[in-house]
Amino acid sequence: MQRVILHLDMNSYFASVEQQANPFLRGKPVAVLATMTSQGCALASSKEAKAFGVKTGVRADEARRLCPHIVFVEVDPAKYRSTTKRIFSILTQYSESIEPYSIDEAFLDLTGLVPSLEAGAQLGYEIKERIKNEVGEWLTCSMGVAPTRWLAKFGGDTAPKGGLVILHRGNLTPYLKGRDVQEAWGIAGATAAHLQQLGITTLDELQAASPVNLMEAFGIRGYELWANVNAVELGGLAQPRQPKSIGHSHVLRVRNRDPRFHKALVMRLCERAGRRMRDLGLEAQGVYSHVSLEPAGGLGGSTKVYHPIQTTRQLFRQVWAMLGEGVRKGTPSFYALGVFRLRPVSGQLSLLEKRKPAALARALDWINNRYGEETIVEGELMRLDGFHAPERIGFRKSVDVENEKPPLTSSVEE
Repeated sequence: MQRVILHLDMNSYFASVEQQANPFLRGKPVAVLATMTSQGCALASSKEAKAFGVKTGVRADEARRLCPHIVFVEVDPAKYRSTTKRIFSILTQYSESIEPYSIDEAFLDLTGLVPSLEAGAQLGYEIKERIKNEVGEWLTCSMGVAPTRWLAKFGGDTAPKGGLVILHRGNLTPYLKGRDVQEAWGIAGATAAHLQQLGITTLDELQAASPVNLMEAFGIRGYELWANVNAVELGGLAQPRQPKSIGHSHVLRVRNRDPRFHKALVMRLCERAGRRMRDLGLEAQGVYSHVSLEPAGGLGGSTKVYHPIQTTRQLFRQVWAMLGEGVRKGTPSFYALGVFRLRPVSGQLSLLEKRKPAALARALDWINNRYGEETIVEGELMRLDGFHAPERIGFRKSVDVENEKPPLTSSVEE
């Protein structure tokens, strides 16, 4: 049976979603910023902005220098998640075997559903058209179709924007010829330098190299490098795994020593970590936290807890016990906190803890999932507006395909 893997990568995703939502932005250079400041980092740029050299990671002031008429838009995670939900609702109609690689990337295993790579490509074109018609005419994606996961992503990464590439053993060598090894997914500076010492600088040279020699130089990683460019499947689509830890961090825009403000800020970060943990059906037996203090210094640590943590309030008590005195020692500039030693909720009763707090937390989660973030909040958050620790979005966070809902992600601001 012909193995068929399709990789989909949305083009300039955040910027394209903004242009789809606001027709006045279409055709204009647009950069989506983490924060609307001169030092704000560009999380995404439109194809018009990229033409001026504005790439992901560029600061706003540098982007303005490269493209004086660029339009800045502040990141809007809810907008991107709702768009991703609609895209994944289409993908789930074509295969039950889907690996959400990030908010704008996914793998589909079409093996057994189509007879050939060419038939898989036809489904790819159909998906492209449906995204355009059902989600947004301004949204395009690149695709790769291949017999292995690695080749499918390599095809999607190297395809023309909005295009589709089919790769297989028959056309692979000419496609790889002359391409720098760092064009390959998973090969960066250190590996490239090591390969160069072996006389390998292009992907076709890597393809022709001896796997034995590569294994002598890299160990099992050497075989993986060879297998990837020779259309040998090593693992297939990745299966969802339980995270080892869940956390959030935040660089403060406003610097003060008001305990009420900092309690509210820490509560917001605890709520986000707690929500993610509960959404995954987990409880924690460990808590970590850190606060950076000006003019210098820091405070924090990690601790194991005897009674597993499920609720935001339980997490907040542990974190504030570790960090609360920091407000008296200096001016907080950065917070990081989270949970570890995660396990599925056991349901085990405790003589010291009642079940009502956990049930209440689940009820509040349901309301906030149904009607929007912070529809109902802990009392401390009544003092904090959306300007502080706004919700942010990560690039390598998976999507809950079954519920079509990407989880909350870390809040890191510049």
